[in-house]
Amino acid sequence: MVVKDGDVVRFFREKDYIMVNNDLGSGSFGKTVVIRDSFIDELFVAKKYEPIFEDQISKEKFFKSFLDEIKILFKLNHKNIVRIYNYYPFENVQTGYIIMEYIQGKRIDEYMLEDIQPFGSDDLDNLFIQLVEGFNYIEKHNIVHRDIREGNILVDENGIVKIIDFGIGKIASGDDNGQNYDSLRTEINRDGSDRLPQEYYQKEYTSKTDMFYLGELFNRLMNKINLFTEDMFSYRDILNKMMESKPEERYDNFEEIINEFSKTKFNELNVTEDDKRIYQKFSDRLSNKLSFFTEKPDFINDANIFISNLEKVLIKNLFEDYVQDNFSLIHAVVNSDFTYKTSPKEPIEDVREFLDWLKGSSRETQSLILENIISKLSTKPIDYDLAELPF
Repeated sequence: MVVKDGDVVRFFREKDYIMVNNDLGSGSFGKTVVIRDSFIDELFVAKKYEPIFEDQISKEKFFKSFLDEIKILFKLNHKNIVRIYNYYPFENVQTGYIIMEYIQGKRIDEYMLEDIQPFGSDDLDNLFIQLVEGFNYIEKHNIVHRDIREGNILVDENGIVKIIDFGIGKIASGDDNGQNYDSLRTEINRDGSDRLPQEYYQKEYTSKTDMFYLGELFNRLMNKINLFTEDMFSYRDILNKMMESKPEERYDNFEEIINEFSKTKFNELNVTEDDKRIYQKFSDRLSNKLSFFTEKPDFINDANIFISNLEKVLIKNLFEDYVQDNFSLIHAVVNSDFTYKTSPKEPIEDVREFLDWLKGSSRETQSLILENIISKLSTKPIDYDLAELPF
């Protein structure tokens, strides 16, 4: 059978799932279970929409919210946000299912109270940065979460934050006149809390309100940590600004907070002469090997990917004294096309020394090191191939 453009494509083969836990949790809108995909032998969470409403209007309204959650989650692909893999809406009976990433971990309140080490220097900083990065991604996709609470933020076994449950999240439209705000005041805004945003009284909810409640949640849980002291957390000033009652006194957006992280860590960074030697030796040689860009420069901005790329260079030159291909070394941080010098070649031991130093640095310092390397390489000229121009 030939399928033409515009034809409906149907896959008739059924996918088999095995029930593993038929009661992972339940709420006012339904229940969640754990299932196993028997073909790939992986666990998933299935969320069923099954609320109990006496009136048809409420049933239809919240079923639409369930369908909106599907649309919201399918737009998102970020390490700190739960992934949705499939969905099965049954609109004729106003129910449906979402097949989501299974997260082996704890609620953020459990993690902070049980797993944060009293004298761990980077535990709270790392957790806080991940939260801001996740909500920055949400904000950049024009989405507000609107349900920031302990049960909707998980931390997996590797310490990775996972933001879940966008059931009452929405695409930010700028025209929310508060008509459905009253039904959310108690659940979202924690009526009776010692700290409330100005929007609570104005019946508004924006991305800045997400910012407030994220700060309020983190601050409240942090202060419950046994033996907590202020030197365990580097970003008190940032956190306090996030929790300002008036939205105009908070940051304009989450991106602005991320920029503040680098400034804060830079001011606190104690750079030794040995640090300078290792960094300058590697970055200067890297810069000298790069001749010029042949298109707009594009760089690796994730320190973890940069580290992984350098590890691959070492593996490929495991039995050599020098890196045999300068391209692979430059390509560890440069994505775009460039020209380079084939000599001199980089000593393997110098690459290993830099990598060991980089891996031994904190997450924030790694990002600063990478930012400085990118800044140095960005000064290289761009030499476009004019022969490729059409006229």
